[in-house]
Amino acid sequence: MKLNHAFRKFMLLVGGLVAATAASAAVDNQAVLARIGTAETITAQDLSDYLDRRMDLRPARRNAYGVDTILREMALTRALGFEGDAMGVPRRADADGMRFDDVYAHAIYKKLAQTCEPPADAAAARKYFEDHPQAFRVPPMARLSRIMLPATSQVDGEPAMGWLFQQAQAIASGTAKLEDVADKAASVHKLDPQGDLGWVTLTDDAKILRALADAKQGDLVGPVREGDFGYLFFIAAKRESRQLAWDEVATSVPTRAVTLCRQEANEKLRDTLFKKYSVEIDPKAIDQLFSEEARTAPQAEAVK
Repeated sequence: MKLNHAFRKFMLLVGGLVAATAASAAVDNQAVLARIGTAETITAQDLSDYLDRRMDLRPARRNAYGVDTILREMALTRALGFEGDAMGVPRRADADGMRFDDVYAHAIYKKLAQTCEPPADAAAARKYFEDHPQAFRVPPMARLSRIMLPATSQVDGEPAMGWLFQQAQAIASGTAKLEDVADKAASVHKLDPQGDLGWVTLTDDAKILRALADAKQGDLVGPVREGDFGYLFFIAAKRESRQLAWDEVATSVPTRAVTLCRQEANEKLRDTLFKKYSVEIDPKAIDQLFSEEARTAPQAEAVK
C-alpha cells in the first residue's frame, strides 16, 4: 500500500544526491541505535529487518545522515502506533505483533495531521508572501560533476581516497580530464552516475551538498569522505541563492503556503510525539556503524 505524498514527506526527508544502494559496514546486530522511553530500543537488527520490507528507504542507508533519517521514521511509526493505541483505534488483524506498522501509523497520522488551508484571496496571498520571504527564496544551485568510489575500493592498485587525491592534482594541473577520470571510476563503481550530474540544488538536507554551497564556479572540491564513500566534485557553473519577486510567484503562493504549513505542522507533531514518548536517537551509535572497527569486526552481521 502506497503512502500519500504528505505522509511520505512527513516520514522521510532525505537528500537525493547522497542516496545509493548499500551500506558495507559490518556491525553488532544488537547495537542500540535509538531508545523509546525506558522499555524499548531500536537495534541494528531492527534497522536491517525494517529495510528488508521497506525497499523505498534502502537508498538512504549507506551513510550516517540516511540511517538517522530512517531511524526517525521507525521511531515515529512506533510513536504514532502508541498514540493510536491510546486513542483506542483498532489495529489490522493481519498486522498482529508487527512493531513497525506503517499502514497503522499512516491512519493515525491522518487523524492527527493539522488541516492546512490556502490564503483566502489575492490580498491574503500577498500578505503571506510579504510575511514569509524565506519561503520564496531560491536555494543555491550548481552544475555539478561528481566522481565517487567506495572508500574501501582500489583503483590501479591504489586505495580509493589516495587515487582520488592523485586525480584531483592531475585535473588541477591539466594533465588529466575529469571525464576520463569519471570513466575510470565508473569501471569500479557502476551503481551511481559518475561525471556530469546536471543542475543540483545545494540544500541543507545533505551535509556533503551543503558544504559545496560556498564553492565557486570552476572549483574542484575534494576528495572528501562521507560515510562509506569518497567524493571529488567539480563546480562547472553556479547559481547563487536569490529572493523571488511577487510577479514571479503570485500564482503559486497558495500552493506554497499549504506546503509550508504542512511541513511546519508535521515537524511540530513529530517533536510533540518524540517528547511524549521520550524518543532518543543515538548519533554515536549510528557513527559506529560506519567506523573502521565496525567494518573489520569479526563475526559481525552486515546491515543488509
